[in-house]
Amino acid sequence: MKTKSFWGIACALLVSLLVAPNAFGQDLNPRLTIFGGGSFLKGERTFVVGGDQFRSNFAKGGKFGFRGTVDVDSHWAVEGSYSYGTNNLRIFELRVPPRERAFGTRVHQFAANALYFLNKPEDKMRAFVTGGLGLTRYSPTDAAKTFAATFEFVDEAAVISSNTKLSLNFGAGVEAKVHDRFGVRFDLRDNMTRIPRFGVPETPPGPAVDFFPVSGVVHDWETSVGVVIYLR
Repeated sequence: MKTKSFWGIACALLVSLLVAPNAFGQDLNPRLTIFGGGSFLKGERTFVVGGDQFRSNFAKGGKFGFRGTVDVDSHWAVEGSYSYGTNNLRIFELRVPPRERAFGTRVHQFAANALYFLNKPEDKMRAFVTGGLGLTRYSPTDAAKTFAATFEFVDEAAVISSNTKLSLNFGAGVEAKVHDRFGVRFDLRDNMTRIPRFGVPETPPGPAVDFFPVSGVVHDWETSVGVVIYLR
């Protein structure tokens, strides 16, 4: 997906988050959650290139973002969310001594979710389960792109670029109202996408051309705590 298309979808979601609180009545309890937390991206792979063994994985990192939520009835709600985080890609040459290269990676996540609350809206503390779909964009930093193109990515120099992946997430949490206007919220989620290869082919397209033979699903386990702002 091109950058313009990705950010076009992102802007449409952001506009919907801003409009939703004004489009619905007070009984739908519109609210905004600003959150921060940890990201544990589980994407370790071991592979062979040019007769040498390699291992790749992603460093754990932090993320922050916001969620806009409205109730549909006494138990169901819908929300849209955006988060920004850091999970640097690491590639290890498994030789003696081992050699490590790190590529700065920024992760943008947009999601649309349904939530089911186990408690009714008048309760001060409400537990919920949630699931949804979205887009995740894995973006290497300019420094990472320069290093990969000038020196090497896996085994050769390579042009790396951003990857946008369809994502599926599910999780659970608790929302607690501590004031008429404010509350706190705790979330645990698993965000799943296909593993990014940053524009590098999975199989060798020709001699002396770099490739990144990884595939499959990666799980981004997210833990977060947020401040809930009740808008009505």
